[in-house]
Amino acid sequence: MEYIWQSEDFPKFLFNKREIIPLIQQFAHDLGEISGIVMGFSEENKQDLFAEIMLSEALKTSEIEGEYFSREDVMSSLKANLGIKDYHQNNRNKKANAIAHLMIEVQNSYHKAISEKILLDWHHILMESEKGINAGQFRTGIEPMQVVSGKFGDFVIHYQAPPSEDLPLMIPQFLKWYNDFEMNDIGKIGEGVVLSALAHLYFETLHPFEDGNGRIGRALAEKALSEKLETPVFVSISKSIEKDKNRYYEELKLAQRNLEVNSWMLYFCSILQDALLDSKNQALFTLKKTLFFDQFKNQLNERELKAIQKMTEMGENSFVGGMNAKKYMSINKISKATATRDLQHLSEIGVFLKSGGGRSISYQLNL
Repeated sequence: MEYIWQSEDFPKFLFNKREIIPLIQQFAHDLGEISGIVMGFSEENKQDLFAEIMLSEALKTSEIEGEYFSREDVMSSLKANLGIKDYHQNNRNKKANAIAHLMIEVQNSYHKAISEKILLDWHHILMESEKGINAGQFRTGIEPMQVVSGKFGDFVIHYQAPPSEDLPLMIPQFLKWYNDFEMNDIGKIGEGVVLSALAHLYFETLHPFEDGNGRIGRALAEKALSEKLETPVFVSISKSIEKDKNRYYEELKLAQRNLEVNSWMLYFCSILQDALLDSKNQALFTLKKTLFFDQFKNQLNERELKAIQKMTEMGENSFVGGMNAKKYMSINKISKATATRDLQHLSEIGVFLKSGGGRSISYQLNL
């Protein structure tokens, strides 16, 4: 046997529960903390937070596959699809629209039993604008489905999926396994964590589509977690994976060759934990931002408000180099004199912290 799908015991995954219990307990603790923070948010702040986390997932799940989208394009699509006020669909990037649409569809279907139709609908959303791809269809070709690297004529085969002709039997088996999955002895959160890890591994092992398996598989992992917890869990698994893609591929490769998947479970639990920590930090930043605007909103003119919103829209400490007169002029399309006056005012009332001198003066938000 070279791959686990060739084993008569597949998909009887084996792992040591005792080793992942501490990770599940930490995950449950942090999830409770985030829930406590978000509970005090207004509906508008909740929407902003969820949009930011979905944005991270949309961007990073695409970057893992070598596709890079404008943050503004994807956020525009997300907010338009979420129905957030003052946003309308004006993004013409079909691929960016597709990944944004998929993120929202995954969250909207968290409570539904997984089905062939859901998987095909997700694939159709993702691949509708891709030329040469049968969107919304499982693969049917006779050529082997292989994961390879290297140059033409010198490929290294990392993995070979089941033949297309086996999928009509294997996909229903996967769906039954998923929908029947139970592990009551580790609690609801533990069950969600384990299903998320194993469902992703199982799906990537089948590799049922011509393209898009990674993005669909990561979406499935997030759905599995939310489905078992019976509430949307907003985490960006892809953002955590993308921090060390090589390790992800190595762990996946090892797990696809041995039904003893202890290493995979420990790895994936760490990914979920890291993703949850990112979400917690984003929630705390949203809280900081809300308190900040509540404190200063009545002292800001439209230009100042626009510049500050621009600085905060990408997260804390993400406005590289801080604000300066040149950037402020560009954002507001104004003269240097007006920019200098506004920046001085923002510094005086405590919105900005000033650093440097002369032409090197820059300002950071005093959050």
